[in-house]
Amino acid sequence: MQQSLAVISEEASLVDTAKKMKARKVGSLLVVGDKNIPFAIITERDLVWKALAKNRTSVKAKNIASKPLITVAPEADITDAAKMMRDKDVKRLVVAKEGKVVGIISEKDMVRISPSLFDLILEEEKAGWKPEYVARVEKARKNLVLPR
Repeated sequence: MQQSLAVISEEASLVDTAKKMKARKVGSLLVVGDKNIPFAIITERDLVWKALAKNRTSVKAKNIASKPLITVAPEADITDAAKMMRDKDVKRLVVAKEGKVVGIISEKDMVRISPSLFDLILEEEKAGWKPEYVARVEKARKNLVLPR
């Protein structure tokens, strides 16, 4: 879980958003309003799919951020959190305790913690793939050694 939270103002430009992601070496930023309370998350995917691919380069972070935040409690079971990611089609969950954001957990974090979750995460991804691609991935997966 990432506990050092990277945030960006809802009024930030997309260029500033991308620069901050690069500087912090993260794939997402929490979007905060005037009271510095996170209300959305903006991801690399949001930048590409919702802005750049649609030639919407002058919009603010708040206009393309994903909201509301999809949260999970710190004590939640990791398998349940992975299922939530799959069901909500997100790659990150905001970890919140008593209404306060305490971290972000990503698919990558989950696989690092529990390599068996790789199958659960991959299950949803494979749904839209061509059969020959699924076969190649399955073959490669058999040779994959995940860090423990």
